[in-house]
Amino acid sequence: MKRTYILPLVFLSSSVIMFGCGKKQEGADLSGIHTTAQTQKETMAPTTAPVEVTTAGETTEAGTKTDTPDSTANVSADIQTFRDGSVSIQYPVVSNLSDSKTQEAVNDLLLANATAIAKSAVEGSAIDVTCKVISVDRSRLTAVYKGTMQAQDSAYPTNIFYTNTVDLKQVKSLGFNDYSDAYTMAGYVMSDDVEFYQASPDMTTALLQHRASMSVEQYTQLFDQADFPLSSAEDASFPESFSYTHEGVLYFSIPVPHALGDYAIVTFNIDGK
Repeated sequence: MKRTYILPLVFLSSSVIMFGCGKKQEGADLSGIHTTAQTQKETMAPTTAPVEVTTAGETTEAGTKTDTPDSTANVSADIQTFRDGSVSIQYPVVSNLSDSKTQEAVNDLLLANATAIAKSAVEGSAIDVTCKVISVDRSRLTAVYKGTMQAQDSAYPTNIFYTNTVDLKQVKSLGFNDYSDAYTMAGYVMSDDVEFYQASPDMTTALLQHRASMSVEQYTQLFDQADFPLSSAEDASFPESFSYTHEGVLYFSIPVPHALGDYAIVTFNIDGK
């Protein structure tokens, strides 16, 4: 059951360029998501070493095909690592889908989406991303990615957060508008009901102060451009907002200043409870 929040469209100036949610919900294990600013500096020298995919301590060539699926086994997802110079990105690999061609297509999509952030980054940037599979069955897989990215001339790394929910039967990514609609959630973010995931009282106050520089229209546009699949436009940038659902709760990110952690996560109970 969706709640609709309609607010006047107020255009307020923003002093911060955005880059880049809180009721606690059992079962949504995102313990690594920060609620305070992170300023740890990480540097990694760029190299031109061959791209590698690592799994369970064994290195294999990228693109290696998975084994023939066992239709009687449960669908599972293992975490592998894509490496290319100063880029290290974890991603899930699905096994035991009933159709081998579908399984191969799904794994190609998961890898492409997980590593898409590297293509949008400044050349030579150091990227370190970990992946956690929130849920997987024969219909759908949901993965959450988080980590840091630092350009060669940057004084500090930027915290990054993105997600990918894939329909395993249709081999396609699901996004924000598959769970809710951009305008309703924009109104929710601007309302008094908004909740930020795992945010302390002080952090919540700071996030609300930042929100005052935004408008319903700006958040609507942000959510309309959220999630995978990426836009095919040549000038399209990596989305600044990503979302997923777990146990009846919609989680979605919004960009905030680096002093507030670069992103915050908003929660919305889509079951209306």
